[in-house]
Amino acid sequence: MSSAEENKAVVRRFNEEVYNRGNLDAADELLAPTFLDHDFRTGEQVGIEDYKHAISELRAASSDLRFSIEEQIAEGDKVVTRSIGRGTHEQGEDHLGFAPTGDQIAIENIVINRVVEGKIVEERAVSDISPLWQRRLENVTLARERVEQELQVRGASNMPCSRRPCPPSLAGRSRPTTSRPGRWAATSTTLSL
Repeated sequence: MSSAEENKAVVRRFNEEVYNRGNLDAADELLAPTFLDHDFRTGEQVGIEDYKHAISELRAASSDLRFSIEEQIAEGDKVVTRSIGRGTHEQGEDHLGFAPTGDQIAIENIVINRVVEGKIVEERAVSDISPLWQRRLENVTLARERVEQELQVRGASNMPCSRRPCPPSLAGRSRPTTSRPGRWAATSTTLSL
């Protein structure tokens, strides 16, 4: 077997043992002591322990998480792998700022590993987490709709004083403004992504 094929086998074994089975002892075996992961989100470089912690958090977010290697090429000491991680986002605390949804998700990853003497010494990865953002956007939209409906219901009981007798406690207060005809403006309610 050529060294490129051997390097691909190391990365495939890492994917299967560590990501799919959660065997973090295999990470200690397959990662060089000087291993560095270049985190695409923060731009930071992290070592083995922080990297293993991130994998543990990822696996904690989904009990059925599974990564499949779709394509893999190698040249010299570099191995490029395109994989798809699939699972149900159901467990743990917020992962990457996303609360569990119970939805099936698929995240595509492109990872460049540098392999030296049978050990992974460096990793650079980019992941498409847009399915999580899409779900979060849908949840925020639903929350906004609920707030608007609640404001409409409350608006009927909070009619301006010109339409009903005004209690002394409201005398002199400005009236609510409308953002659209028939709706009260929700200026004090802020929802953000």
